[in-house]
Amino acid sequence: MKANRTSPRTTSNLRKHFLQLATVLCLALGTLAPVTARAVAPSSGIPFLQALDDARRMADMNSGWKVFMIKGDSMEPHFGKNSMVVVDKSSFDSLKPGMMVVYQDASGDFVAHRLIEHTNAGWVIKGQNNDRMDPGLVTPGNYQGVIFAVLTYKEGTDQLASVDPAVKPPVALAKRY
Repeated sequence: MKANRTSPRTTSNLRKHFLQLATVLCLALGTLAPVTARAVAPSSGIPFLQALDDARRMADMNSGWKVFMIKGDSMEPHFGKNSMVVVDKSSFDSLKPGMMVVYQDASGDFVAHRLIEHTNAGWVIKGQNNDRMDPGLVTPGNYQGVIFAVLTYKEGTDQLASVDPAVKPPVALAKRY
């Protein structure tokens, strides 16, 4: 009897398609989530250091992926305090309305918000709970990547101060404008 073997190329293609499907599902579910008058930050029972380790492992498996800590509430219920995101540096040309991205604003802050509309000058972007659009645009020069995964951790377990500064993830703000 002949054993079924999957070639490395087929495995790579399957992995790529799985990641694309997972991204589409995450974005579609995020886009369809209802907006409430006052959204609540997500939470879990996972301790901070475990969530950080899981996020790093995910990012390390993929070239160009980064981990960001989230501070702020403009993107609740998708993410907020007690959250970190894994960002995939996908092509700027592949961006679509509704995707959640991290970009660097004019003041130098990393910001995590949702793409609204593409213009000739760049992408108009807005926080889920903000009344108005962000003052700047997302361009190829300030774009950091698409949010691929959100990991939440148990409130009160944030031990960022104990993390080696050399490997401490940058903060992305769910900023209010």
